[in-house]
Amino acid sequence: MKAEEVIGLIPDKVLDSLSLETNADCFVKKLSGKIIFKLFLYGVLNCKVISLRILETIFNSDKFKSLFQIGAKSIKHSGLGMRLTNIDYQYFEKIFQYLLDSEKVKEICFVKKKINTRKIDSTIVTLSSKLLKIGVDNNQGRKSLKYSVEINQGIPVNFILHTEPKYLNEDIALPELIKEKTSKLSLNIALFDRGVRKRQTFVELTKNNIRFVSRLANQKYVVVKNLSFKKADTPTLKILSDQIIKFKNNEETIETEFRLVIGTSKDTKQPISFITNIDFLSAQEITELYKSRWEIETFFKFIKQELNFSHLLNRSENGIKVLMYLTMITAILLTIYKKTNKIIGWMVAKIKFLDELEKDLHYNWHNEMTAVFHPPNSQLLAKTRGG
Repeated sequence: MKAEEVIGLIPDKVLDSLSLETNADCFVKKLSGKIIFKLFLYGVLNCKVISLRILETIFNSDKFKSLFQIGAKSIKHSGLGMRLTNIDYQYFEKIFQYLLDSEKVKEICFVKKKINTRKIDSTIVTLSSKLLKIGVDNNQGRKSLKYSVEINQGIPVNFILHTEPKYLNEDIALPELIKEKTSKLSLNIALFDRGVRKRQTFVELTKNNIRFVSRLANQKYVVVKNLSFKKADTPTLKILSDQIIKFKNNEETIETEFRLVIGTSKDTKQPISFITNIDFLSAQEITELYKSRWEIETFFKFIKQELNFSHLLNRSENGIKVLMYLTMITAILLTIYKKTNKIIGWMVAKIKFLDELEKDLHYNWHNEMTAVFHPPNSQLLAKTRGG
């Protein structure tokens, strides 16, 4: 897909319709939600780190105005900051959901599979407490925002912003997302790391019929049964055992049974324990499923390094949610461009996307201007004859 086609997955008429639905642009003349979306997208494509002053400069440039057909207006960075504080974040939430529900996006990004793997993890952004109005005070003089995110086939499909201290505990934060809506057409398996430690969390997920694969930390357990398995190693792991276990809580044994696959890393020689409630996959398949969870780690690195996710443009809760949705929408668009054009590397995709977008928009703009100022001879003759 061309860059312009990717942008076209969210047509202007949809942006305008959602603006009316959410009243996002009531009494606003310059900075409509549509313009904020295009300004953010163009800003992160151009710069690795953006600020309100940088976006002010971009908005006021002739290049941006001509590319996106913005009228001869100018803005101040303070006005942009105030707009991010006040515009309803649900406008951008609806754009995000529209994109996920698009049949074209489903066709490109979501291959129908019997097993739907949900990679779930959280990341933290920390800033000076003087700069951040909300957040968790977990360090002296600093505040943190915590985001739980679910990735499905490379695309962010769900996420939650946590601002209360209790959500620093993964046993509270991650289950909220794990229990969220899932695909009804596939067998869903949640993949998450060993930040989840409470035995009761695993028990509750099992009781809720949520299948998962995770890592065991240092929880106590008793072996109920040793399972037979093929001693076939994976590329990175040597499988040592496959067992049915029960957790021990002090001197009591919790009745719910789990499966424990233990192996050693071929690189570090360290033991690795995988816990799951799945009984229909082999030990090797369990470990390979968990390995695929690394995709969410690379996603966090991508949005932090390439999409300005660690640098807040606004410190209000509403503004932070606006930027959260804008980042995820941009990530989906870039992922689609990267996937359809078979590009390796996010930075390369970002550079090519911007270059192609500018060429396409300039070409279309040039053709429109040519038609206005240099009409074909037939039109010119008609005009000279009074037609």
